[in-house]
Amino acid sequence: MADTRVQLEVEDWVRRQWLPGKFGGPFYRDRVKLSSGGVFDFDAVSVDKKVVASISTSGGMTSGGKRGAGKLQKIRADMLFLLLAEAERRVVVLTSEDMFSLCEKEKTAGRVPQKIEFALAEIPPDLSGRLKVAQQAASKEVSPSFGDDAIEALRRLRDKDDPVISGKELRDRLQID
Repeated sequence: MADTRVQLEVEDWVRRQWLPGKFGGPFYRDRVKLSSGGVFDFDAVSVDKKVVASISTSGGMTSGGKRGAGKLQKIRADMLFLLLAEAERRVVVLTSEDMFSLCEKEKTAGRVPQKIEFALAEIPPDLSGRLKVAQQAASKEVSPSFGDDAIEALRRLRDKDDPVISGKELRDRLQID
């Protein structure tokens, strides 16, 4: 299972260092009342509870180079709770430039509520490097891994069902290295 300690360390850095510098004043993890009657534990809440924030360390692209639709869906879910929060400002803090760009495009296209703000937190290089290593390791865990036996079995299926497709095309379709 992926080690998420570095993601939590990045969140802590954003909450303790970056947010106070950006908004003036300390931020804490905190539970906030929702307009729907419930409560939600936010990644960062200002001491005066005027600013609530969700922090995302996700990149905008998958390891395969495609748009991170699932990652964007997680941010959309966070936005729902931000909208329900009793606060003056609702911020999604992103640590990835490509995710920030993707979210800004969504906002420009009218697919993000006006009350939601996006902010890009530039994390220190050493923390950024460790985050990238952790994300690559997590990506390998969820990526399919095909051994020679599996590839040979797929070739036999290919030859039976579609003898025209090449081995390279089969690998490309299945995103096999």
